[in-house]
Amino acid sequence: MSIVKDKTKDFSMTIPPSDGHKLDKEQKDLIRSHANELAGQRSTERRVRNEMLSVLYRLEEYLQREEAASGEVFTIEYFVSEFCKVLGLNRSQFAGLLDTDTSNLNKYLRGQRAFNIELAMKFSRFFHTPVDIWLKVQLKNDLIALHKEEKVSKYDKYDYKKALRLA
Repeated sequence: MSIVKDKTKDFSMTIPPSDGHKLDKEQKDLIRSHANELAGQRSTERRVRNEMLSVLYRLEEYLQREEAASGEVFTIEYFVSEFCKVLGLNRSQFAGLLDTDTSNLNKYLRGQRAFNIELAMKFSRFFHTPVDIWLKVQLKNDLIALHKEEKVSKYDKYDYKKALRLA
């Protein structure tokens, strides 16, 4: 036990070279246990903050990905649910904290009502995120839907060239 304590005491978090050298099981276990020890020392507030940042980073990553490469569409509802999960809030609690009723919030999150700047401001303040990030998610998803609709031939009749030929 004293050997492990000494190793932990002298522990340094250097990243090994990527030239094929591998860490053995003992080294990996030592790193893992040290990381877990440090994580256990974090306050609840710090853990929540880290988890909130994790959701924010996933949201930002989603916005940066090319739509064709991503394949999946993540809605505002998805990200709100992820943030609320970290905070231990259900949908009705969250709606109450935003001074709205649950059914009204659900209509915005499910796309039955147009997402707006006021709601983006509330989300931004509540989750400590940039305000424009919520609008960017909505815009990205709208553009993905638009590109899918462009391929549908029902809009082919709306063409000024056809109108000129009829005149």
